[in-house]
Amino acid sequence: MKCALLAVLLVWCCCCALSADARPARLRSRPLDNSDTWNNIMVMAKHAQAQDRDHETRLIPVISSDKLKDGDVCCVTIQILDYYLKHILDGQSREGGERQYPRLHLVKPDLHRVARDLQPHCNSTQIDLEHLNTFTQNLKRAGEMYKNKTKAQNKAIGETDILFHYLYESCRATSAS
Repeated sequence: MKCALLAVLLVWCCCCALSADARPARLRSRPLDNSDTWNNIMVMAKHAQAQDRDHETRLIPVISSDKLKDGDVCCVTIQILDYYLKHILDGQSREGGERQYPRLHLVKPDLHRVARDLQPHCNSTQIDLEHLNTFTQNLKRAGEMYKNKTKAQNKAIGETDILFHYLYESCRATSAS
C-alpha cells in the first residue's frame, strides 16, 4: 500500500516538475469553433468581395499550412486581428459600415472575444512581425493604388475569412504539459 502511494506521489511530482518548464496552456477561443461565427464572417466577406473589382491583389500574406500548424504563427495572426479591430472594423461602425456589411455587428464582438482570449498567451518575444508588416504595407499600397482608402479597407474586410481561417488553424489549444 505504501509503495503504491509512494509511486503515485512520485509520478505526480514528476508531472509537476515537467509542466513547470512547459509553456503556458493556450485555451481555444470559442468563436473559432462556432459555426454561426464562421457563417457570419463568410456572409460579410462575400459581400465585401462582391464590391471588389481587383481580384489580383491580396492584402493578407500567404502563410503555408505547415507554418500555420507550427503554433508560433498564432501570435502574429492575433496581431493582424488586433490591427483589423482597431483600424478597419471599428472604423466601419462610425462610417455606416454596419449597414454596408451584413452581419458586421455580429462578427465584431466574436473577433474581439478571440483577440481577448488569445492575446494573453502571446508575448513580444514570440511575435514575428514580418507578416503584420507585410499586411500593413499591402493595405497602404492598395489605398494608394486605388486612390481610395475605403476601397482598400473593403478589400481587407473581404479577406476577413482568410484571417479567421489562419486564426483557426494556427491558434490551436495547447496543454501545459
